[in-house]
Amino acid sequence: MRLLFAIKSLNVDGGGAERVLVDVANGLSARGHEAAVLTFDSPGASFYALNEKVKRLDLGLGTPGRPTPRLGFLKGMGRVRHAVREANAEFMIAFMHSTYVPVAVATLGCSPPLIFSEHIDAEHYRTRPLQRAIVRLASRLAVAKTVPSEPLRAEHSDGERRRVHVMPNAVDLHVFGRVAGHPPSQPPILLSVGRFMAQKNHEELIAAFARVAPRFPDWGLRIVGDGELRPQLEAASARTGLGDRIELPGATRDVAAEYARASIVALPSLYESFGLVAAEALASGRALVAFDRCLGIAELVRDGENGLLVASSGDRVAHLAAGLERLMGDAELRRRLAAAGPSSVQRYSIGRVLDEWESLLERLRQRRGTSGS
Repeated sequence: MRLLFAIKSLNVDGGGAERVLVDVANGLSARGHEAAVLTFDSPGASFYALNEKVKRLDLGLGTPGRPTPRLGFLKGMGRVRHAVREANAEFMIAFMHSTYVPVAVATLGCSPPLIFSEHIDAEHYRTRPLQRAIVRLASRLAVAKTVPSEPLRAEHSDGERRRVHVMPNAVDLHVFGRVAGHPPSQPPILLSVGRFMAQKNHEELIAAFARVAPRFPDWGLRIVGDGELRPQLEAASARTGLGDRIELPGATRDVAAEYARASIVALPSLYESFGLVAAEALASGRALVAFDRCLGIAELVRDGENGLLVASSGDRVAHLAAGLERLMGDAELRRRLAAAGPSSVQRYSIGRVLDEWESLLERLRQRRGTSGS
């Protein structure tokens, strides 16, 4: 099957949706499908390595990590249409609303069947009503939409839901499973992984760690990632007076090595569509703490069984600090939660997720009467 994926950038450092796209494109290519990826990037190296069989089509419409200029995109619509026509794909799978909305508009009337792949919780749109309305309108142009968890599917109306399919994010259980038998490093590390953006809520994690740090002088906080909020996070770290006990080392391709060092993984996100970091941490056999109303994570974490969920209402910093203190002070609790992690994410193996993608694509092909190899 000839498949064209689309995403705003693959050159940007880190990013969960970017990693998921690369995993799926690489995996389907390895299974014999013909895959290409359309990006708004200028030519460059993908942060996550693409299989050499997966062709990149870079349009040079924007800068990684920054909003695409509207005028620049309007001028580049012809390039989008030409690239899509040249790809001659049976299906086009566009990741994230920042990509699938403009691509759907640019290719109106010339695109292969479009599949929108959403990776953001509806909470993102709560204060963005215009953006939400545009997304809903654009979704009418797609033959299907994928979301990574059932709570996200449930957020759609009855009329929309029939075209919305749950497609979990894949986790390389082989890579992260090796970490599960690896003892954490000493002195102990509290780890968080994610792009430096408001949704990830790292500033409250820094504040929570600062509250408990005096009682646990040997622990350090390590926040792996990068993004537009780095200056704010650096300032928040400096205000704690904890010096090098708080590290912001940047993004990494080898996130498994970070889990291997960690004793606890904290996910202070305000909302997540799936919680890829949570799934990776569980697969790595690491104790996990997160907020209870973060639906994508709460679907993965069973409170007191394979992780801790703390209250997200009221004083979030206080609740998070209490959860951290409980885990940091109880090695047996950390061990018990960590031991339950790997078995709880087996259904997210890359093989199973690729099976689901192939099944969905074949159903859509049969429904539309398409043909191909």
